[in-house]
Parts: sequence; structure tokens; C-alpha cells
Amino acid sequence: MQQPLDALVADLVTRLDENDREWFEERAGIVEFDAGHSRVDAERLALLMLLQRHPGALLGVTALQMTLGGETRWALTADVERAQLQLAELGAVDVRMVDLADVLRAHPGAISFIEPLRKSDHLI
Repeated sequence: MQQPLDALVADLVTRLDENDREWFEERAGIVEFDAGHSRVDAERLALLMLLQRHPGALLGVTALQMTLGGETRWALTADVERAQLQLAELGAVDVRMVDLADVLRAHPGAISFIEPLRKSDHLI
């Protein structure tokens, strides 16, 4: 993996997980070679595209929304692939990434409590 040329982009990219870093690198290459932008501009644009696609990418936390037991539910994870597998085992469908702020706005009140999911939890 090539180190981004812009210092701010380089700092932010270090916060990405492996999948997001790979996506960033691919987009930067496409923008540089196919669109003819300089490498530094391509990296800046790729980071903006990544953040548009996945606003929480720099947090290291991903919010997921799904249907589970006939209800809309949300989950937070630092490992999307593992979370998707666990949610599938629990019977979740329509699992998709959402903006963390949207999750918080979906709940009444000023705060939301987060608790770990245990296999013994009865969700259905």
C-alpha cells in the first residue's frame, strides 16, 4: 500500500480498516489514471467518496440496520464481516450500513444505551 501524499489524508487513512483502505486505494487509482487527476487530488477525492459511502469509516465503528424478528434493529460493530455473519445466524435480514447519527435519531430521548449481544438473548 502506498502512503498518501497529503499529510492530512495520510493521517486519516491510517484510521481505516483493511477493507476501507483497499476501497480507498482502488478509487484513488481509478481517479488518477482513468480521470487524469494528480495523485494527491485523486487521494483527496477518493477519501471524500469513501466518506460519502461510509460516513463513519474514520471512527472505526460501523452502524448496521436490519430487520430482526420482524422489527427494525440496529447494531454497532468494529468488524462488519463478523457482525454480518453473526446477524445472519440470528436470522437478521436486510442488513445494511447506516449513518450512526441516523441510529441515534431513530431513538427517542437524548441518549441511547449500548449493550453487547449475547447468543442467549431472545430477540424473536
